[in-house]
Amino acid sequence: MKSSEAKILTVDSAVTWAQARNELNKTMLKLRTAYGYAPPKDISNNEMDQRCKDISKAVYDALETYVETTGMLPDRMRNLSLYKTSKDFPQKKYDGLQAYTNVPDDRLKKAPLYTVEAAGNLLNFNADYLVRVAHLEAVSNKTRKEWARLEYEYVERNDYNLRDLYNDLMERLDAAENYITYEEYRVERKKWRRCKYYACDNYFPIANNRIIHPNIKARRPNAEYCCDECKKGQENAQARFEKTGTYLPDHAYEYILEETRERKEKHHMAIIPENIIKIIDKPR
Repeated sequence: MKSSEAKILTVDSAVTWAQARNELNKTMLKLRTAYGYAPPKDISNNEMDQRCKDISKAVYDALETYVETTGMLPDRMRNLSLYKTSKDFPQKKYDGLQAYTNVPDDRLKKAPLYTVEAAGNLLNFNADYLVRVAHLEAVSNKTRKEWARLEYEYVERNDYNLRDLYNDLMERLDAAENYITYEEYRVERKKWRRCKYYACDNYFPIANNRIIHPNIKARRPNAEYCCDECKKGQENAQARFEKTGTYLPDHAYEYILEETRERKEKHHMAIIPENIIKIIDKPR
């Protein structure tokens, strides 16, 4: 083949590739405009499932057309960060899979529409909502027995539970010196009560003349909660139960979208070392 003919083929291939990429870009723009937003709040699981199927097919068709036209896969985002050198690893460029790994999240989220990552972003965005809708539907169909099981497993306070109490009593019962008798064991056990707050596993003393932890101030003999916070917590839980059918707070069973979770993590993150030191040194 003459060099002039080779140049013509090269130019034609470049034109074909540019046109195919432009078409892929336009198609992905249409799909993102149509599906790159949150679905209606009242969308059903079946409707959201169908939406994801439609998006998946449209993305698949767009990528397949690109591959058939160019004979190549769509562009992928590359790792543009500096290669960290060391004595054992002299400076060099990323190669192989390294060239496409560890791309910063902020770049991935802004991936050009003609890239594989852009297609992945759109699919992942809608898949996250599909999981959320399915989760909400499952929550709305839970029976009282299922809620009770979740409430039993949900614990906010567990500073001194029944096992801790029994361990302390058994240690004194089995001690070689300064031990207690079985009768003293039974009497001592009755001086401790479990907190009535559904999310608290703590046991607290209701008598001052105790063998175990005598320095802890006892609460009244008719006390039902280990602290005032637990009493208030149970009142709030009762109000939730009357409204939602469960004592659990929303955050204990809600599904948090990936983008929402990332925003919360960034909001609560100590970004600079000075802030971390402030948190550590903060008086308690």
